Amino acid sequence: MYWVLRKAERGLEKVTTTHVADSRHVFAYVCGLGFGFMSGAFALVNVLADAVGPGTMGLRQGSEYFFIISAAITLCFILLHTFWGVIFFYALDKKNWGQIIWVVGSHLVVSCMTLLNRYQVYAASLLSAYIVLVITTILAFRIVGGRTQSFILCFQRN
Repeated sequence: MYWVLRKAERGLEKVTTTHVADSRHVFAYVCGLGFGFMSGAFALVNVLADAVGPGTMGLRQGSEYFFIISAAITLCFILLHTFWGVIFFYALDKKNWGQIIWVVGSHLVVSCMTLLNRYQVYAASLLSAYIVLVITTILAFRIVGGRTQSFILCFQRN
C-alpha cells in the first residue's frame, strides 16, 4: 500500500491544488485507520456470531468478561493499526529501520499476548497491549510534529 500511494502522489499532484507532500502523514493515518477498522470488524464478527443465543455469558463456560475484553482489545488494535500506519510510512520514507522493527515487533508481541486470553489471563494481555499503545501513540505524535507544548496547550484551551 505504501508503494502504491507513493507512486500515486505524482498523479495526485496534477489533479489537486494543494501540495500532496504536505499531507503524507494524512495518507498514512487514513491507511492505518482503514486497516484498523477492517481488522476490528473481522476480529469481532466471530465473537458476535458466537454470542447469538439465549443468555450467552462466555464461550464454553468462560468468563463473563470475555466480551468486554474482546471489545477493549479490538479498540486497542484499531488504534494501534492507525498509529503503526503513521510510523511505518514515515519509517519507510526515512529508511529508519529501528521504527520498522518497532512496528513489526510490537505487532507480534501484542498479537502473541492475546493468546493468553485462552487461559483467561486477561490482565496480562490488556495491560501489555495498552502499554504498547501508549508508547506507539507517543512515537506517532512526535513523528507528525507534535510537541509536549502543543499537547499541553490543547488541554488548556478546553
